[in-house]
Amino acid sequence: MAKKVMGADGKQYKVKKPFYKRVWFWILVIVVVAAIGGGLNNKSKSSSESTEKTAVSKTDKSSSNTSKKESGKITRADFDSIKLGDLMQNGNGGAKLDDLKAQFGNPSSTSSSTTNGVKTDLVTWTNVEGGWGANVIVSFTDGNAFSKNLTGFKLSRKQKITLADFNAFQDGTKYADFTSKWGQPDYYNESLIGGQKNVVAGYTSGVKGDLGSNFNVTFTNDALSGKTQSNMK
Repeated sequence: MAKKVMGADGKQYKVKKPFYKRVWFWILVIVVVAAIGGGLNNKSKSSSESTEKTAVSKTDKSSSNTSKKESGKITRADFDSIKLGDLMQNGNGGAKLDDLKAQFGNPSSTSSSTTNGVKTDLVTWTNVEGGWGANVIVSFTDGNAFSKNLTGFKLSRKQKITLADFNAFQDGTKYADFTSKWGQPDYYNESLIGGQKNVVAGYTSGVKGDLGSNFNVTFTNDALSGKTQSNMK
Protein backbone atom coordinates (compact mmCIF):
# COMPACT_ATOMS: atom_id res chain seq x y z
CA MET A 1 0.00 0.00 0.00
CA ALA A 2 1.25 3.46 -0.86
CA LYS A 3 2.47 5.54 2.08
CA LYS A 4 0.40 8.65 2.97
CA VAL A 5 1.71 11.92 4.41
CA MET A 6 0.01 15.03 5.77
CA GLY A 7 0.46 18.13 3.69
CA ALA A 8 0.81 21.71 4.97
CA ASP A 9 -2.81 22.29 3.98
CA GLY A 10 -3.94 19.52 6.33
CA LYS A 11 -4.76 17.11 3.51
CA GLN A 12 -3.28 13.62 3.07
CA TYR A 13 -1.31 12.75 -0.05
CA LYS A 14 -0.01 9.43 -1.42
CA VAL A 15 3.76 9.17 -1.76
CA LYS A 16 4.77 7.73 -5.14
CA LYS A 17 7.46 5.03 -5.29
CA PRO A 18 10.85 6.18 -6.58
CA PHE A 19 11.18 5.19 -10.28
CA TYR A 20 14.06 2.83 -9.39
CA LYS A 21 11.69 0.80 -7.20
CA ARG A 22 9.11 0.30 -9.94
CA VAL A 23 8.84 -3.03 -11.85
CA TRP A 24 8.78 -1.39 -15.28
CA PHE A 25 12.13 0.27 -14.58
CA TRP A 26 13.90 -3.03 -13.90
CA ILE A 27 12.30 -4.68 -16.92
CA LEU A 28 13.66 -1.80 -19.00
CA VAL A 29 17.10 -2.22 -17.44
CA ILE A 30 17.14 -5.93 -18.26
CA VAL A 31 16.14 -5.25 -21.87
CA VAL A 32 18.77 -2.54 -22.32
CA VAL A 33 21.53 -4.64 -20.75
CA ALA A 34 20.60 -7.57 -22.95
CA ALA A 35 20.68 -5.33 -26.03
CA ILE A 36 24.07 -3.90 -25.10
CA GLY A 37 25.42 -7.36 -24.39
CA GLY A 38 24.20 -8.57 -27.74
CA GLY A 39 25.79 -5.61 -29.47
CA LEU A 40 29.12 -6.26 -27.79
CA ASN A 41 28.97 -9.92 -28.73
CA ASN A 42 28.20 -9.05 -32.34
CA LYS A 43 31.04 -6.55 -32.41
CA SER A 44 33.40 -9.13 -30.95
CA LYS A 45 32.16 -11.69 -33.46
CA SER A 46 32.54 -9.21 -36.30
CA SER A 47 36.07 -8.43 -35.18
CA SER A 48 36.84 -12.12 -34.95
CA GLU A 49 35.39 -12.77 -38.40
CA SER A 50 37.39 -9.85 -39.79
CA THR A 51 40.55 -11.36 -38.34
CA GLU A 52 39.66 -14.76 -39.76
CA LYS A 53 38.96 -13.25 -43.20
CA THR A 54 42.33 -11.49 -43.11
CA ALA A 55 44.00 -14.78 -42.24
CA VAL A 56 42.13 -16.54 -45.05
CA SER A 57 43.09 -13.77 -47.45
CA LYS A 58 46.74 -14.22 -46.55
CA THR A 59 46.40 -17.95 -46.99
CA ASP A 60 44.77 -17.45 -50.39
CA LYS A 61 47.62 -15.21 -51.51
CA SER A 62 50.21 -17.68 -50.36
CA SER A 63 48.49 -20.45 -52.30
CA SER A 64 47.92 -18.48 -55.50
CA ASN A 65 50.22 -20.81 -57.38
CA THR A 66 48.22 -23.93 -56.58
CA SER A 67 46.40 -25.86 -59.30
CA LYS A 68 43.04 -24.75 -60.67
CA LYS A 69 41.38 -27.65 -58.92
CA GLU A 70 42.77 -26.52 -55.56
CA SER A 71 41.75 -22.92 -56.26
CA GLY A 72 38.11 -23.90 -55.86
CA LYS A 73 37.08 -23.23 -59.47
CA ILE A 74 34.53 -25.64 -60.90
CA THR A 75 35.82 -26.99 -64.22
CA ARG A 76 33.83 -28.31 -67.18
CA ALA A 77 34.97 -31.81 -66.24
CA ASP A 78 33.69 -31.28 -62.68
CA PHE A 79 30.31 -30.23 -64.03
CA ASP A 80 30.13 -33.18 -66.43
CA SER A 81 30.87 -35.58 -63.55
CA ILE A 82 27.80 -34.51 -61.52
CA LYS A 83 25.54 -37.58 -61.46
CA LEU A 84 21.78 -37.21 -61.75
CA GLY A 85 18.99 -39.33 -60.30
CA ASP A 86 15.39 -39.58 -61.52
CA LEU A 87 13.09 -36.90 -60.08
CA MET A 88 10.22 -39.41 -60.00
CA GLN A 89 12.35 -41.67 -57.78
CA ASN A 90 13.31 -38.92 -55.33
CA GLY A 91 16.56 -38.37 -57.21
CA ASN A 92 18.01 -41.65 -55.92
CA GLY A 93 21.46 -42.23 -57.39
CA GLY A 94 22.04 -38.53 -57.99
CA ALA A 95 24.89 -36.54 -56.45
CA LYS A 96 24.35 -35.57 -52.82
CA LEU A 97 24.05 -31.89 -51.97
CA ASP A 98 26.46 -32.23 -49.04
CA ASP A 99 29.03 -33.95 -51.26
CA LEU A 100 28.89 -31.17 -53.86
CA LYS A 101 29.26 -28.56 -51.13
CA ALA A 102 32.36 -30.37 -49.92
CA GLN A 103 33.71 -30.51 -53.48
CA PHE A 104 32.75 -27.06 -54.80
CA GLY A 105 32.42 -25.04 -51.59
CA ASN A 106 29.36 -23.26 -50.28
CA PRO A 107 26.93 -22.14 -53.01
CA SER A 108 26.35 -18.46 -53.73
CA SER A 109 22.58 -18.80 -53.57
CA THR A 110 19.79 -21.29 -52.90
CA SER A 111 16.03 -21.35 -53.37
CA SER A 112 13.24 -23.85 -52.80
CA SER A 113 9.83 -24.54 -54.33
CA THR A 114 7.10 -27.17 -54.08
CA THR A 115 5.11 -28.39 -57.09
CA ASN A 116 2.45 -31.09 -56.84
CA GLY A 117 3.76 -31.99 -53.42
CA VAL A 118 7.35 -32.41 -54.62
CA LYS A 119 9.86 -30.08 -52.96
CA THR A 120 12.93 -29.10 -54.98
CA ASP A 121 15.98 -27.01 -54.09
CA LEU A 122 17.85 -24.90 -56.63
CA VAL A 123 21.51 -24.39 -55.71
CA THR A 124 23.86 -22.04 -57.59
CA TRP A 125 27.66 -21.84 -57.62
CA THR A 126 29.47 -18.92 -59.29
CA ASN A 127 33.08 -20.04 -58.72
CA VAL A 128 33.15 -21.49 -62.23
CA GLU A 129 35.89 -21.54 -64.86
CA GLY A 130 34.82 -20.38 -68.28
CA GLY A 131 34.41 -16.65 -68.21
CA TRP A 132 32.70 -13.89 -66.25
CA GLY A 133 29.11 -14.76 -65.37
CA ALA A 134 29.52 -18.52 -65.65
CA ASN A 135 27.30 -20.44 -63.21
CA VAL A 136 26.63 -24.03 -62.23
CA ILE A 137 23.04 -24.60 -61.10
CA VAL A 138 21.91 -27.94 -59.70
CA SER A 139 18.37 -28.95 -58.72
CA PHE A 140 17.85 -31.36 -55.83
CA THR A 141 14.99 -33.31 -54.32
CA ASP A 142 15.50 -35.03 -50.97
CA GLY A 143 19.14 -33.89 -51.21
CA ASN A 144 19.71 -35.77 -54.49
CA ALA A 145 20.54 -34.07 -57.82
CA PHE A 146 18.10 -34.61 -60.71
CA SER A 147 18.95 -31.65 -62.95
CA LYS A 148 22.06 -29.57 -63.73
CA ASN A 149 22.75 -26.39 -65.70
CA LEU A 150 25.92 -24.75 -66.95
CA THR A 151 25.32 -21.15 -67.98
CA GLY A 152 27.50 -18.29 -69.19
CA PHE A 153 30.30 -20.63 -70.25
CA LYS A 154 32.33 -19.21 -73.14
CA LEU A 155 34.34 -21.43 -75.47
CA SER A 156 36.92 -20.43 -78.06
CA ARG A 157 35.33 -22.22 -81.00
CA LYS A 158 37.46 -22.33 -84.12
CA GLN A 159 34.76 -23.05 -86.70
CA LYS A 160 31.86 -20.77 -87.56
CA ILE A 161 28.52 -22.56 -87.42
CA THR A 162 26.28 -21.14 -90.16
CA LEU A 163 22.53 -21.09 -90.72
CA ALA A 164 23.03 -23.65 -93.50
CA ASP A 165 24.79 -25.91 -90.98
CA PHE A 166 21.93 -25.42 -88.55
CA ASN A 167 19.31 -26.28 -91.17
CA ALA A 168 21.17 -29.50 -91.90
CA PHE A 169 20.97 -30.78 -88.31
CA GLN A 170 19.04 -34.05 -88.43
CA ASP A 171 16.68 -35.45 -85.80
CA GLY A 172 18.04 -38.64 -84.30
CA THR A 173 21.69 -37.49 -84.38
CA LYS A 174 23.45 -38.80 -81.29
CA TYR A 175 24.68 -36.20 -78.79
CA ALA A 176 28.23 -37.61 -78.85
CA ASP A 177 28.35 -37.40 -82.65
CA PHE A 178 26.94 -33.86 -82.64
CA THR A 179 29.47 -32.52 -80.12
CA SER A 180 32.29 -34.38 -81.85
CA LYS A 181 31.58 -32.34 -84.98
CA TRP A 182 30.45 -28.99 -83.56
CA GLY A 183 32.12 -28.95 -80.16
CA GLN A 184 30.77 -28.66 -76.63
CA PRO A 185 27.90 -26.20 -76.03
CA ASP A 186 28.26 -22.92 -74.15
CA TYR A 187 25.02 -23.57 -72.27
CA TYR A 188 23.95 -26.99 -71.07
CA ASN A 189 20.88 -28.24 -69.21
CA GLU A 190 20.32 -31.88 -68.36
CA SER A 191 17.53 -33.48 -66.35
CA LEU A 192 16.29 -36.98 -65.64
CA ILE A 193 12.54 -37.26 -65.15
CA GLY A 194 10.39 -40.37 -65.45
CA GLY A 195 13.20 -42.37 -66.99
CA GLN A 196 13.72 -39.82 -69.75
CA LYS A 197 16.99 -37.93 -70.12
CA ASN A 198 16.48 -34.43 -71.53
CA VAL A 199 19.32 -32.20 -72.69
CA VAL A 200 19.17 -28.65 -74.04
CA ALA A 201 22.51 -27.55 -75.49
CA GLY A 202 22.99 -23.87 -76.34
CA TYR A 203 25.64 -22.42 -78.66
CA THR A 204 26.57 -18.73 -78.46
CA SER A 205 30.25 -18.75 -79.51
CA GLY A 206 31.44 -19.46 -83.04
CA VAL A 207 27.96 -18.82 -84.44
CA LYS A 208 27.75 -16.88 -87.71
CA GLY A 209 25.16 -14.10 -87.74
CA ASP A 210 24.17 -10.79 -86.22
CA LEU A 211 25.20 -9.72 -82.74
CA GLY A 212 23.72 -12.17 -80.23
CA SER A 213 23.17 -14.94 -82.77
CA ASN A 214 22.76 -18.35 -81.14
CA PHE A 215 21.00 -21.69 -81.40
CA ASN A 216 19.71 -24.43 -79.12
CA VAL A 217 19.47 -28.14 -79.84
CA THR A 218 17.38 -30.52 -77.76
CA PHE A 219 18.24 -34.16 -77.16
CA THR A 220 15.90 -36.80 -75.76
CA ASN A 221 17.71 -39.89 -74.48
CA ASP A 222 20.82 -38.66 -76.32
CA ALA A 223 19.09 -38.31 -79.72
CA LEU A 224 18.48 -34.89 -81.33
CA SER A 225 14.75 -34.11 -81.13
CA GLY A 226 14.46 -30.35 -81.69
CA LYS A 227 16.30 -27.14 -82.59
CA THR A 228 15.81 -23.36 -82.51
CA GLN A 229 17.99 -20.46 -83.71
CA SER A 230 18.13 -16.69 -83.51
CA ASN A 231 19.80 -14.18 -85.89
CA MET A 232 21.97 -16.76 -87.63
CA LYS A 233 23.28 -16.30 -91.18
